[in-house]
Amino acid sequence: MMMAKKQDVRTPTYNLVVVGLSGTEKEKGQCGVGKSCLCNRFVRPSADDFYLDHTSVLSTSDFGGRVVNNDHFLFWGEAGRTMEEGPECRMNVVEQTEFIDDQTFQPHRSTALQPYIKRAASTKLASAEKLMYFCTDQLGLEQDFEQKQMPEGKLMVDGFLLCVDVSRGMNRSFEDQMKFVTNLYNQLAKTKETCGTGSYQM
Repeated sequence: MMMAKKQDVRTPTYNLVVVGLSGTEKEKGQCGVGKSCLCNRFVRPSADDFYLDHTSVLSTSDFGGRVVNNDHFLFWGEAGRTMEEGPECRMNVVEQTEFIDDQTFQPHRSTALQPYIKRAASTKLASAEKLMYFCTDQLGLEQDFEQKQMPEGKLMVDGFLLCVDVSRGMNRSFEDQMKFVTNLYNQLAKTKETCGTGSYQM
């Protein structure tokens, strides 16, 4: 009697990048559009693991530490999800942002010299020994948090989630945000990767 071939039951892993309005206070107003809070909820949904404050204004030493790693993106870690039609999948979650120098209040200098809109649409990401991000308090105290590294080599992006804050205020022009989002979406569309949008009120 022939034995049936054992099916490959490896859980598929996808790489999701969260993007949205970023920059100095002049561009984004007094606070961001909630990309970090969304990533936090998605990867670590427990109330005990949720941090409300995530600053993009960093010292040079924090920007150069192993969590930020001189990049303008954060690796949030991996989350498991059960798909509507099919098995569970895993997702590596990355947030594309713009870190601001706490001395000059201009974007930190990085190896990626492109403006945010082009950089956020990158479909290949790499950062040697970059650590998973939890919260701002982790920076400089990395040893007090779980130290999980971003996967080695190039992370090939499978899709983007474009965040839009539809609330008014925060010293932010809604019209300017929509111009930014439109330009960003047009750049993402050129990648031919899946792109979803999420709108909410802060």
